[in-house]
Order: sequence, then C-alpha cells, then structure tokens
Amino acid sequence: MNKLLLVLTGPSGVGKTTLCTQFLKTYPNAKRVVTSTTRPPRYMERYGEDYWFETDESFKQKLEAHEFLEHAQVYQYHYGVSLKAITGYNDRDLIICLDVQGAQTFRTTYHEKNLGHRLVIVFVTPPTLEELEKRIKHRGTDNERTIRTRLETAKKEQSVASSFDYCLYSGTQDQDFLNLQHIYEAEKMRS
Repeated sequence: MNKLLLVLTGPSGVGKTTLCTQFLKTYPNAKRVVTSTTRPPRYMERYGEDYWFETDESFKQKLEAHEFLEHAQVYQYHYGVSLKAITGYNDRDLIICLDVQGAQTFRTTYHEKNLGHRLVIVFVTPPTLEELEKRIKHRGTDNERTIRTRLETAKKEQSVASSFDYCLYSGTQDQDFLNLQHIYEAEKMRS
C-alpha cells in the first residue's frame, strides 16, 4: 500500500499541532516529520520532538549544505524541512505541520524530487478570524503586535486554501480530528 505524506497547513494558531498530536496517538505507526527552526522554543516545546531548534549559524550551514527539502523565513525566523527526515522513512506514513508559504514551496519541491510517499496537503481553516484570534491568545505565547500580524497574514492565507488537496473547516477539536481521519482513510484506500 502506498505510503502517505500528510501535510497540515493553515494560519498560525488554527490547531495544526493539536491535530498532528491526536493523529500520532491514533496511528502510532505513522511518524511526525520534525522541522528545523531558528525560533526560540515556546513553553513545553521539546528539542527533536516539536522542532529541531537551531541557531542562525547552524541553520545557515545546513542550508548551504543543501540539507533542506524546503525552507522559508516566516515572520523573523527561519524554518526548514530536512530531506533526510522524509527519505529516512519510506516504510511509514508521515505527517508534518507547515505554514502556508512552506506548504506551497514544499509541494513544488517534493514533486520535483519524486520522493516516494503520496503527498496530501490539508489546509485547516478557522471558522472565523475572531475565533482564530481567541485560539492564538489562548496559547499565551504572542504579544498583541504579533497577534495582529498573524491575523493579517491569515487573511491572505485564506485566499489560497482552495489550491490544496483538502480544506478542513475547523470547528471543535473532536470534529476536526474526525474530518482528518476521514481524509486519511480515504487517501489510504485510493488506488
């Protein structure tokens, strides 16, 4: 059976990481692709589990060594997906959370390299921008200026939602996960 690379994308704070965590608990044979970032860790984030936290210099060295399948600057930080993180797991389904800019670049680069997994990109969209603002504030990690920037970016990101394979309209965590399961199971049965 063809292995999937499931990409969750959407505005910051929409619930991608929560969906990813639930997915891995439900499908323990799947593997999360951990991305690299120069962003400092948030409360409770762990090195190698949530992100590979890099210095600007170490990220630059990896970039120059062509170790990233995709990389982007989002807000003031750099993010990248290691080629090794994808190619090292051809025997398992993979899941990854990417921002919208990263998902767009990733799709192009991934298809150019023909890496083996069938790529499925799910855009998670908030029910409203007001609800997204509540979710971002609930995280408690961003100041008011950063929240405003994230919301302005989310407005722009909404305009490209239909360019991805699926659009998951977010409701409750349980509903969102049920919808993600339906997408995953349908894709696993695709011939």
